[in-house]
Amino acid sequence: MKRVSLLILTIIVTTAFGVGAEAIAKITRIEGKASVLKKGGVDWRDAKPLMLLEAGDQLYTREESFAEIRYAIGTVLRMDEKTKITLETSSEKTLKTRSAVGDVWINMKKLLSRGNEFDVSTPTAVAAIRGTVFRMKGNPDSSSEVDVYNGRVAVGPSDELRERLHPGKPLRPMEKPVEVPGPEEIPGPFEVPLDQWRDIVAGQKIEIRPDGKFKQEKFNMAAAEKFVKINEELDKELTGEK
Repeated sequence: MKRVSLLILTIIVTTAFGVGAEAIAKITRIEGKASVLKKGGVDWRDAKPLMLLEAGDQLYTREESFAEIRYAIGTVLRMDEKTKITLETSSEKTLKTRSAVGDVWINMKKLLSRGNEFDVSTPTAVAAIRGTVFRMKGNPDSSSEVDVYNGRVAVGPSDELRERLHPGKPLRPMEKPVEVPGPEEIPGPFEVPLDQWRDIVAGQKIEIRPDGKFKQEKFNMAAAEKFVKINEELDKELTGEK
């Protein structure tokens, strides 16, 4: 098991979170211990199921712990042990989460309405998706990995990576991945920097090193480790599968 932290997120809460509330997500499951740091606060406090989370809040899972969050747009995010995420606001229909280090599982198959988007990033990569299931890992050395289990994910360079690849060049908002190359594989060794969007489909993964060079290849979805198996079982509950 590893760690995590997340990118940016957004949304005005729906009635499921309380009329007039500013919450954009709520904690729906905790196994072990997790802590919350409220926006502007200095003290971490114990996280509890059904606790509402607002923009700017942080959530951290302790060793041998696990947490699940559900956002107002219907996205489900689950955190492995030693994972920290920060919730931030972006727009009314786009949910973004900033991830620094750790391991998260994201299921977007239960979006409440069409047109909602979810972006998650690490120091080297941004994953932009609409209705899919994937896993994203951020490692202590700033390398990243995205594994797709259902649907497809567009992966592009984060702002930090673009700054490293093009130092001193003004960063303009990155265009959304309307058409992306792929989903052909880019076999190792790592030779090409991730300087544009890549299309990653189910059964493929992309690994991005701190210097931006990447490798895109197939992986064995059947050879699942504990964190993956737990999430696959919980996903069945979302769809009513046995």
